[in-house]
Amino acid sequence: MPIIFDYLGLLLAALALALVLFIGLRKIQIL
Repeated sequence: MPIIFDYLGLLLAALALALVLFIGLRKIQIL
């Protein structure tokens, strides 16, 4: 497995985490 796959997986995980945090913050603001 090339190292690019590892980097892509890490980037995807970071993006998902950022999305969850963003949605969570918006929900808190709405409440």
